[in-house]
Amino acid sequence: MSEEFNIFSIGVEDIDTHEQPQNTGSNTMYKPTADDGKDGTYKALIRFVPNVENPRNSLIKKYVNWLTGPDGDSKLVDSPSSIGESCPIADAFWKLRKSDSAVDRKASDKLKRREQYVSLVKIIKDPQFPELEGTYKIFKFGYKIKEKVDAELKPDFGEPTQVFDLFEGKNFELIITRQNDYNNYDKSKFSSSKSSIVLGKDGKTAERVEEDMNTVKTELEAAPSLKAFEYQAWDEPTREFVNSVIKMYLNPGDAMEKVLNETPTPSSTKTPVAGSNTNNSKTDKKEPTAAGGDDLESFLNDLEI
Repeated sequence: MSEEFNIFSIGVEDIDTHEQPQNTGSNTMYKPTADDGKDGTYKALIRFVPNVENPRNSLIKKYVNWLTGPDGDSKLVDSPSSIGESCPIADAFWKLRKSDSAVDRKASDKLKRREQYVSLVKIIKDPQFPELEGTYKIFKFGYKIKEKVDAELKPDFGEPTQVFDLFEGKNFELIITRQNDYNNYDKSKFSSSKSSIVLGKDGKTAERVEEDMNTVKTELEAAPSLKAFEYQAWDEPTREFVNSVIKMYLNPGDAMEKVLNETPTPSSTKTPVAGSNTNNSKTDKKEPTAAGGDDLESFLNDLEI
């Protein structure tokens, strides 16, 4: 990985893709679904772009749990396993999963973590919502699209492509169909040829000249922030909520109480380092999953314009 980061020259190793060996306004989110497409198929052309606030974390990965408490309230909780820490939810999951009781094993599904990816994208073409064209949105996706990103970075044949590169990247042809009750992304793919990002919404492609680079920089500075989607350590209300959920499934007085009340170690605030194997911690037990960056000042100083 290079010592300095420059969004106008991104190598295939410059974005942390988290390989394994909070609240944000809805108007910043891009949420295409098959139901919004013509004849049940949603089609759009988008572009993955760097995260200005933390360029090397342009592809954010974490594990999350959707939990419902005893009073019926539901909440999305980040799993500490995202940063290689022990997760009480995972401990409870495994206790139920290994139970002799079929009821317990079924209940464990309620504690299964999900794998989530988030990136910033620019919407190039969207016939369903043309008013979004030229805008930057936060795009949340799963492992199916992540695999397509990985295939560009490390193809079986041919030269790798850093899809976040603003001049040598590729647009992404987003095609969403309905499969049973879920959106399906199998037909989505990156364009066959590399291209520069377009400026604004008029379709003009950017060139490596000072004026265009300044325009791109200005656009990215005004784009939505990804910070709220990075791993969030539990505060006390969240810890109490998780405690109440686990108590629904485990007997009172269980040793899990001790785990829940432990003070997080300082490493719980650290961001995984590219290439590190943080998700295979001893307590993680390969839990079934349903399908360090630069600061802004140094980032802008490295733009070489």
